[in-house]
Amino acid sequence: MDQQQPMYWRMAMVSHVGRVRVRNEDYVCCAEEMGLAVLTDGMGGHAGGAVASRLAAEAWMAHMQLVVAQRTVDAGELRAAVAAANQSVFDEAQRDPFLQHMGTTLAGVCVCPSSGRLLACHVGDSRIYRWRSDVLDCLTRDHSVLREQSDAGMIDPLGSGSAALRGLLTRAVGVAVCVEADVADFPLQDGDIYLLCSDGLTDMLPDAEIADVLGALGGAPRLAAEHLVDMANDRGGVDNVSVVIVSSRRAGRLGTELD
Repeated sequence: MDQQQPMYWRMAMVSHVGRVRVRNEDYVCCAEEMGLAVLTDGMGGHAGGAVASRLAAEAWMAHMQLVVAQRTVDAGELRAAVAAANQSVFDEAQRDPFLQHMGTTLAGVCVCPSSGRLLACHVGDSRIYRWRSDVLDCLTRDHSVLREQSDAGMIDPLGSGSAALRGLLTRAVGVAVCVEADVADFPLQDGDIYLLCSDGLTDMLPDAEIADVLGALGGAPRLAAEHLVDMANDRGGVDNVSVVIVSSRRAGRLGTELD
């Protein structure tokens, strides 16, 4: 990236209970001015999922805000933020017997304009996508039984037997003393659009349709986020659906497309 041209970005987030569930156990949080966004999708029955997702997102965001304000962000700091989120959820589950076994997915990003990079971390099956030059790439690999068995050639991910494995996670925040997060960093390019989403979106919409929306509306992140959630609900909305969109432009191109 040309260091003479600073990168600007806009963020938008939408979370909806969907058409079937009675409680929203997803949680989204952004600190746009600091380049931070996090999305969580809780599990655990009763109020556990909603508690886990909120605690994890708030702990991750609090850690990252301190880091961004004080020092350079690196992969280790994202892992530390996930560890803080894990500790917050795990400790609360130990204190309250009604919250035992709760946990959550987590997907988070940090835009680092000084280095022209975006740092990303995730645990579980919430995903991070990048739309660039008319191509949509999934930057994360689901930590799920379905993904592992599909990668091993044991099942067809689109077959009838895959439905029973959907939602069975191999990693989650808060269910054990420690959790391993996948962390990566990516070079920012002019016009990049990043999408964080819960499985309430990806179970309803194929990647091709997500790409179409980001290509058409990604420069207006609020419109794109609302449209994706509306589409998921129109397809049945069987789960909570949440999205965060980060839309970037270099100086000189920041206009109405990022309103």
